[in-house]
Amino acid sequence: MSIHRFLKNRGLDQESDRRRGRFLPIVATIGVCLIAGACSWLIVKPGESLLWPMAVDVIIFAFFGALCRLVLALRGARFGRIGLSSIFLGLGAASLLWTYFGVLPASVGFDSAGASVARHEIAQMTQGCRLVKQGSIGMLQAPYKICTEVIPRSSRVEFATLGLNRGYAYVSGAIGEGWFSDECARHLIGHWWAFASDQQAPVTGCPFGYSFHGGG
Repeated sequence: MSIHRFLKNRGLDQESDRRRGRFLPIVATIGVCLIAGACSWLIVKPGESLLWPMAVDVIIFAFFGALCRLVLALRGARFGRIGLSSIFLGLGAASLLWTYFGVLPASVGFDSAGASVARHEIAQMTQGCRLVKQGSIGMLQAPYKICTEVIPRSSRVEFATLGLNRGYAYVSGAIGEGWFSDECARHLIGHWWAFASDQQAPVTGCPFGYSFHGGG
């Protein structure tokens, strides 16, 4: 009877080990996806190329994949089960999509203060730029400048670096007023845009993820 119980308990332990062996790689892959997403949140900046942050995602997942292969090879196991591979590739793609499409829109979408400041500037019919010495708007840390332009049908409030060469723009009213003439810009969400002002953009091209708007 005791031998039977021993064999039964051993079988349960082996089944438990198999389950852990199936779920631990999945949990680790999800953890790596979260790490890649957090890195993107830290290094993406408005008006800067998205190529390097996306390359960081690829490097993180490539390193993790190589590490998994090494560990499984040392254990005599085989890497590449269809389920795990699909999860690995799916979460890797999700990280890239988050970096390219999600980080910048989320940075201003979650920052209600930025929209409130922009609406206040527009309501005050403010013109010109002023310096902000503390605080932040999305991924833009102080010191930064707020520059407001208001015309009868439209308005733009820029939250820009001190050199006014990149940042966010809150555009309301008629978008087709040429607000981004001779600039690189991309729409983020709602009224929000990210922009980069570079006089060489027509020749050298815009930062990765941005498109050039001519007509200035």
